[in-house]
Amino acid sequence: MSLKDVISKRKSIRKYHSTCIDEQTLNNIQNFFLNVKPLYPDIKVNFDIVGKEHLKFTFSLKSPHYIVAYSENKPGYLVNVGFMLQQVDLYLSSIGLGGCWFGMAQPAEKSVNGLEFVIAFAFGNPAESLYRESVDFKRKSLDKISDVADSRLEVVRLAPSAMNMQNYYFVTEDNTMHVYCKKPGMLTIKRLAKMYEIDIGIALAHLYVVNSEHFRFFEATNPKEVSGHYYVGSVEI
Repeated sequence: MSLKDVISKRKSIRKYHSTCIDEQTLNNIQNFFLNVKPLYPDIKVNFDIVGKEHLKFTFSLKSPHYIVAYSENKPGYLVNVGFMLQQVDLYLSSIGLGGCWFGMAQPAEKSVNGLEFVIAFAFGNPAESLYRESVDFKRKSLDKISDVADSRLEVVRLAPSAMNMQNYYFVTEDNTMHVYCKKPGMLTIKRLAKMYEIDIGIALAHLYVVNSEHFRFFEATNPKEVSGHYYVGSVEI
């Protein structure tokens, strides 16, 4: 199944078989890491596959494998990690494996080679149905996440986000889409606030997958203001 096809079928898997994935498949996943497109090529990122014994959990999904993402702490690094790791998420689903973004885990090593830990991602052989129909997605309507109900943003609407909050907003101008992030409230916990920008990267990954030949991310000059949001960047598709 292609990554494009997976977008309208994937779901977050929370039940896994305890059996480990075979070594050849793990090697294929590691090789896929090397071909993932970054949103910010100048930001160093590292993905590694570890077992649950290498992580500390607030609660555990009991998955046999986890991807841990590390990155340089530079402007845009959270969006970049979300963008890159969501491509991996789609790839895992395309080869029959389940996955789930997991913000409730911390590795023993908070930094590796100058890169700081960003987030973990659980994956393994699913012990529940791997796919769903598009009508089963619980998401906001297009007019709630954009200034116009642009059908090209349907793939963005289907993207996963923390607690399905979809704290982003798109303003469309022809083939350019300006991306904004909701400003965290005073009571928003720091970990959840980080997820706002990771979620934007996840959404942009879907937009990239279906528009890979024309996709270009850039910073616009004097973008318009959107109440309650701050500007993140613009995409040309």
